[in-house]
Amino acid sequence: MLKPSFERDAAAEQGLPPRRLDIRSRQRRIVELVRRRGYASIEAMSAYFDVSQQTIRRDIKQLCEYDLLVRYHGGAGLPAGADKLAYSSRKVRNAAAKREIAKLVAREIPNGASLFIDIGTSMEAVAEALLDHEGLRIVTNHIGVVAILSQRTDFEINLAGGVVRNRDRAVTGEAAIEFLRRFRVGYGIFGIGTIDDDGEMLDYDYRDAAVSLTAMEVSRRRFVAADASKFNGDAMIKLAHVSEIDALFTEAPPPAAIAEVLRANGVRLFVAGRQAGAVRAEPEPGTGPRALARAKG
Repeated sequence: MLKPSFERDAAAEQGLPPRRLDIRSRQRRIVELVRRRGYASIEAMSAYFDVSQQTIRRDIKQLCEYDLLVRYHGGAGLPAGADKLAYSSRKVRNAAAKREIAKLVAREIPNGASLFIDIGTSMEAVAEALLDHEGLRIVTNHIGVVAILSQRTDFEINLAGGVVRNRDRAVTGEAAIEFLRRFRVGYGIFGIGTIDDDGEMLDYDYRDAAVSLTAMEVSRRRFVAADASKFNGDAMIKLAHVSEIDALFTEAPPPAAIAEVLRANGVRLFVAGRQAGAVRAEPEPGTGPRALARAKG
């Protein structure tokens, strides 16, 4: 059986919304989504492409026959070995930008702080940037972050229990969520899949989103680190709105619509090489309207 030439059809579908894609283009997009994250659920892909779950199952079945995907319970992943390569590819993609963003984040974290660090390659860059700090107390569900930060013997590191996802060394599942609920940290540092023009932040995997949501609940201040490729991307799972975070760190000015929704919600914007800004004067950390609303809740 011949594999379809997905690459040849890529240009033809540019600009089309997911629901208007033909079968071949939709299947090509499915492969791209899974390659980007290593796994995608049937439920999320059904919602994203605006087709039935049965249609997605048929697509996955055919793509598995082409040896492009492997079917798992509730979704699809990459064939053996390919998932590790996909994560390695993500790690080097926009690496310089991620390092610059990580430096910005690290400057906002004081010595002795308590913090949560999310999963993903951007978070590994943040961990590297924090190595010059002293006395940090860290909670994370990312084994890669632990491996980096454990170089410092004065750091207290708490690793969530749960299911280890081998491809990216993330710890997920209900056990991880219950573990995080035992903590209250000063800072939460998060990676995301996408920020849309309306300020919605999305992820690719509902399991990751569930863990991140819990971590946001236990964080007094919430920072998001996202390189410019995350603006108006193709992630599918709703995570939160930018009104629920305190600062966004990136390496390039965001599109005008995103910049405006950040300003409207008083979210500090840090761009590498530029001064942080917001529409109104910045309150002291933990005393702004969003922080006070969280404290009341």
